[in-house]
Amino acid sequence: MNKPCVALAFLYTLTATALAFLYRSGTSLLVVALVNALLGFPLGFKRCRFVFLLLLLAIWGVFLNSLLVANTGEAVLQTWFLTIRSGVFEAVARIGARLITIAGAALFFVSLYTPREIVKGLEAELMLPKIISFPLAYGLRLLPVLAKDWNEVKTSRKQRGYRTVPLTPSDIASYLQPILSLSIERALWTGIAIELRGFHSRRPRRVEIRLSLPDYLLVFLLVFQLSLPILYP
Repeated sequence: MNKPCVALAFLYTLTATALAFLYRSGTSLLVVALVNALLGFPLGFKRCRFVFLLLLLAIWGVFLNSLLVANTGEAVLQTWFLTIRSGVFEAVARIGARLITIAGAALFFVSLYTPREIVKGLEAELMLPKIISFPLAYGLRLLPVLAKDWNEVKTSRKQRGYRTVPLTPSDIASYLQPILSLSIERALWTGIAIELRGFHSRRPRRVEIRLSLPDYLLVFLLVFQLSLPILYP
């Protein structure tokens, strides 16, 4: 299966992420979120499932925060102790669309290439310095490792009789603290390992970019998303 060149996919991901913050129109945001969700979610479902859980937790946090700061407008849902107004749903839709856009674009890039392909592509095609391409590829390589760590913490909590779905700040902290400690330890020893293997003497080879059909399709999607303010002013 042909894939877009790494340089173009990387630029697409950066542009889609920028559009998530730049667009203010609700329609444009929703269209961009839909395009990137369809592009990245099917590819990332098997390799990075924990990203979907983090996305749901983020949207849930946005909803709780919106209840405090954006609960204005017409009443939409009313219970015996709380009235949820239209401003809450509008805020969740806008911020949720931005989160979905960023997650979809990132999953598209991460799931399509191996870390080795990313390093070679960014250095040879985009001519990024190795001090940028290597950390970027390493961070992407950690995503499936972080998913494994997440499952191990989840299993540990289950064996101790705690709930496996983090709902409170203390639950989230019990997941993030061990994962953060492991990540720092890995980063330290990875840095030592690449220095011992001659990181500073590496000389990348430049290659010419040759576009194929997947590249043109990706360019079309990018141009379409950039033109949304014209279509939905």
